[in-house]
Amino acid sequence: MMGLFDLIINSAPLWSVLASVALAKNQNALINSTATIATSACTELQSALGSSMVQPQTGPQYSAAANAAWNVFNTETNFQPTCIVFVNSTEDVQVAMKTVYKHQADYAVRAGGHSGMSGWNTLQEGVLISFMNMSDVSYDAERDTITIEPGIHWGDALNALEPFGVAAVGGRYAAVGTGLLLGGGVSFLSPGFGYAADNFVSLDVVLVNGTLVTATVDNEYADLFKALKGGGNRFGIVTRYEVKAIHIGRAEDKNWYGGFLVYPNSSAEAALNAIAHIANTNDTNAVSALGISATPNSNVSGGIDLAIQGFMFYNGSVESFNRSFAEFLGIPSIQSSLKPLSYLDMIDLLESPNGFGQVFGNTVLVGSSPSSQENPGASNDNKSSPSTNPYIETFRLFNNFSAISAASGQLATAVTLITPVLESQVRYGYAQGGNAISPPLGKGGYNEIELQVTVIDGVSSTPAVIEQGIEHYLQHAPNSPGFPLLLNQIGSAQNAFETYGGHEFLKRTYAKYDPTRFNIKHTQGPIGL
Repeated sequence: MMGLFDLIINSAPLWSVLASVALAKNQNALINSTATIATSACTELQSALGSSMVQPQTGPQYSAAANAAWNVFNTETNFQPTCIVFVNSTEDVQVAMKTVYKHQADYAVRAGGHSGMSGWNTLQEGVLISFMNMSDVSYDAERDTITIEPGIHWGDALNALEPFGVAAVGGRYAAVGTGLLLGGGVSFLSPGFGYAADNFVSLDVVLVNGTLVTATVDNEYADLFKALKGGGNRFGIVTRYEVKAIHIGRAEDKNWYGGFLVYPNSSAEAALNAIAHIANTNDTNAVSALGISATPNSNVSGGIDLAIQGFMFYNGSVESFNRSFAEFLGIPSIQSSLKPLSYLDMIDLLESPNGFGQVFGNTVLVGSSPSSQENPGASNDNKSSPSTNPYIETFRLFNNFSAISAASGQLATAVTLITPVLESQVRYGYAQGGNAISPPLGKGGYNEIELQVTVIDGVSSTPAVIEQGIEHYLQHAPNSPGFPLLLNQIGSAQNAFETYGGHEFLKRTYAKYDPTRFNIKHTQGPIGL
């Protein structure tokens, strides 16, 4: 006679149903547990810091803050933190992290809110620490340094510093926040002054357990200081950045010359070759990028309209500009905006509108010289032809992705932005004590290639066809071995850390400062540690 246990074992559909029910119960228990822990942490935080600073979902500033993210995918539609802590000081951050750590609660941190990675600056069921109220910037003429609080955006920082004629090495877009610094950060000043993070002087850092330390290049926290130069949000919460001041002049000085050139589609290959060549130059006064955008053609299903723009700026004379960018200037163009500029003018040229869902991805290609074959040493595990110019292959894949995404009716625009990282930039970083990225020396410069995908208004999560298209693009796009991805531009599933020359150093340092791996367990961020 068959018993109940035998009946269950031999009845696949029933066994499957029972297993599914058990799994659902476990998942619900986990969700309920996470929610309960978060509620307990928020209740304690509200008692400690007050109801105006710690607001639940019914709080007067909650919705405005939850929806303040640049990326719509990181707003209240998808993520509802249990409470938001509007910190006013480093001490407030310490209280918040001590409480979060005590309760083993999930948490997230939002500085400027400009993240293309879903869930990296917000969360569902947990504590969101908002730096909305910490957005001061100041200049110390005696030390010739700038002090920055985490909540400021680069456009506001530049305007505040303009009377002093100085700037921090920071974002190329006004709307970008200080998270750029922790990802390494590329800037219009990078050819002469390295990654943005290479200009750290001192950092106030709240560790996962709420302990406050000040890290510099030569004190007892020198390893933490270096890890924060490209380590993202994994090593603590920086509440104060002291960085080197770069003297760029006043707004009326117009020390720069440049702007952008718009090229026809027929000039795409020449423009791609030019940006590959620029990466192997070392004029520290010259900075450039090549942007290619694709927007759906309303008249053709799956059709796209391309716009190819070369951005180029020179800190010096028109004659020096013409010499440095002779190859770009020799390519047939259809529009030009070249003129004398201030540094603030340059920031205003690039826009990064909010209010849309965004997805990022990043690849990297070594530069080349005009005399070499147009095939820098790219690696492609998915076997594109070895004779293929990797820049042209990247362009082809971008076009294919854009056309397929456009046909879905959910793509607003796709952009690939190619940014040279010169060897002068790399050497500057090593001269400042090194960074976590640790690119190779003596192998020339390289180009960071960002894919930024924007969906149409009203779409609150990445459409499947676009998500699959991005995955296909990143799997097949050429990459140069031994060169690092840029953390600021990666997709959530990409592992930038494993491309770093300092990967092993990062893992050791993380284990030292977060031995229980609390950060990795309780907040979203880069993988690879």
